[in-house]
Amino acid sequence: MSENLLQSTVRHLLSVHPPANERECCVVLHDFVRDNILFGFTSQFESIAPEQTLRLGRGHCNAQADLFRALLEEAGITARLRFVYIDKRILRYAVPTPIYLVLPHTLFHAVTQVRVSNRWLNTDSYLFNPDGFKRQKDQLTRTGLPAGFGLTESATCYWDGNSDAFAQANPDALTAGDEVFPNLRAATDAQAGNNNLLGIHFNTWLGLIPRPLKHAWNRYINSRL
Repeated sequence: MSENLLQSTVRHLLSVHPPANERECCVVLHDFVRDNILFGFTSQFESIAPEQTLRLGRGHCNAQADLFRALLEEAGITARLRFVYIDKRILRYAVPTPIYLVLPHTLFHAVTQVRVSNRWLNTDSYLFNPDGFKRQKDQLTRTGLPAGFGLTESATCYWDGNSDAFAQANPDALTAGDEVFPNLRAATDAQAGNNNLLGIHFNTWLGLIPRPLKHAWNRYINSRL
């Protein structure tokens, strides 16, 4: 049976960067997502599969989290998605104003949970590559705001596989009651979260965009991130 794209990607990465242990393997896959998947939006939104995100080279926070999870599982590492609520002000100045204004006050946000050395670690530090992260963080620092430009003031884009690391999630907001799903599709099928507009999930709204206009929508929103 021939390899799928996820399998071939993991095999290639681990042959180019042979890890000495499970922790190093996790970091190699984290850095691949961080450095190769642009933070952005697609018309598939949360119905997108990890392999599609990989092919497109772009995805929003939940799509990137699901891709990282899928790569980890292909490498034989246990992973899942933990969902927390983040203040939408994290996206202030990061998305077009008309989009920002209609977002709910809190957003259902996935972090990848990875089982390393018999501990669950939480991370979403793969969202921006180091150059993009520095530009966004510098802008945030200049404003003096606690959040914006897609980041919190305590954000990082580095993860060492030894502890939690976040770009958007607030570690103080993680609770024992957070919803956990094996993957993004399971969360979507369960209609979890509040990523809705007027009570209708973003996926449904985006599904109403005529096919010829989907590429135009993608270009519009991603050109203004």
